[in-house]
Amino acid sequence: MERRSLHAVDPQLGNAAMQRIKHPPIRNKIILADPTQVRAWTRRLAISADSLKAVIDKVGNSVAAVTKEVELQRAVHSTSPAPPIESPPNAGEPAPA
Repeated sequence: MERRSLHAVDPQLGNAAMQRIKHPPIRNKIILADPTQVRAWTRRLAISADSLKAVIDKVGNSVAAVTKEVELQRAVHSTSPAPPIESPPNAGEPAPA
């Protein structure tokens, strides 16, 4: 009985045993371990890699959640608080007679 190596190429299949299976990317998750995804998402969201990591640590790696959080942070930082309303100098004191 002939023993065949596990790595031998079957002549009928050609080089199919040598090819790696390419898994399609998960499009609704951001994977920080993939430098290509980090670069793409930092460019798309216009944030740094450290900011992206912080947002993912806060809300998870869902694209929708990360995008929403980045937009909320931009809205909070872009709207400055209204200046305090100054009261008149003698507010609360009776007017002199």
